[in-house]
Amino acid sequence: MSASVESTPQKNGFKTLLLILLPVFLFFLFLEGGARVTEKIWPPRPVDLGQGFTEDSRLFITDPENPSQWMTNPDKRTSFHEQRFAKDKPSRTFRIVALGGSSVNYLDYAFKDLAVRLSNTLKPRYSEVEVINCGGLSYGSHRLVIIAAEMMQYAPDMLLLYSGHNEFEELEQLQLAQLQVLPLQRALGHSALFRVLRDRIASHQIAALEEEHNKRIMEIAVPDSARAWQHAFTQEEVAERMATYENNLGHILQMCRERRIPAIIGTVPSNLIKPALYGEAGERYEKEAVAQFKQGEYSAGREAGRKILQESTRHQSSDMENAVIRRLAKEFAIPLADVEAAVIAAEPHHVPGETLFGDHCHLNGEGNRIWIETYEREIRRILP
Repeated sequence: MSASVESTPQKNGFKTLLLILLPVFLFFLFLEGGARVTEKIWPPRPVDLGQGFTEDSRLFITDPENPSQWMTNPDKRTSFHEQRFAKDKPSRTFRIVALGGSSVNYLDYAFKDLAVRLSNTLKPRYSEVEVINCGGLSYGSHRLVIIAAEMMQYAPDMLLLYSGHNEFEELEQLQLAQLQVLPLQRALGHSALFRVLRDRIASHQIAALEEEHNKRIMEIAVPDSARAWQHAFTQEEVAERMATYENNLGHILQMCRERRIPAIIGTVPSNLIKPALYGEAGERYEKEAVAQFKQGEYSAGREAGRKILQESTRHQSSDMENAVIRRLAKEFAIPLADVEAAVIAAEPHHVPGETLFGDHCHLNGEGNRIWIETYEREIRRILP
């Protein structure tokens, strides 16, 4: 009798808790159902959880419609081109992997023409040349190592490496990735309600980043308008990042060496007429470099600009990156596609940025033609 009396309050408490939680559960169930209906109208964004910074991140996955092919992972299509290629490479196919950032990504049209020209050269031993474009928007050397390790699995016959603009910009991507809460993101990703909320937040963040980007283009940005510029790097920190950059590129080239895959690395020119420098660095550039250009002192302005660029936090290459590239070309005894020298030679006053750039770091159509020609010369020198 006493046991029955004691259990009554516990049962009543449990029922009370259920009565409190049930409406909450039903409310969220209602929201989840509404979110699933919303996704029928507005499909969820493809989301690259981890932003390519995790070892299990894959650029290519099995094509569900053709299991004999690899295809670009849908989650990666915001940063990479959609591509497909055979899992078992045909014996008469010569497969080239082009690895880098957005500068490589934007060369997709030119790679198709390059493949046709090389195919004519390699016949009859090879009937086809394919170029797999592994240029990722805002990808720096940290994530390119992961991409390179994956590409080694696909039997490449040659690797083209061109990277140097994104070593500081990649910090922004790393912050957005929020790797510390990645397991939670993956678990919550099964909920449509979470996906809808995530997409709304992502739309707001993208709009904010686009606004910051436009401000930088219009030269009205404040020094901390982007995450990569919120931290003022010391010279020691800049040197540390360059050491990491050299280690990453060296690791990629070591992978090629171990597998006897020919590699070509290229120097990376920057726009010295109109670089993306802000705050004190931007003011200094105006006084010491731009002022020289305006007076027609192009050689003096170029040297002053190169010095300032390598001492600053930036989203473009400098003499520091190119020194690393030249050093690695010698260390690994591989061809150097000297794009920087070719661009300097082609500019009217030998200052990169006069005519061959679309912005602070990306070459325009004519600049890309020079890029392709420079790499193609080195490719032909080592073709089988």
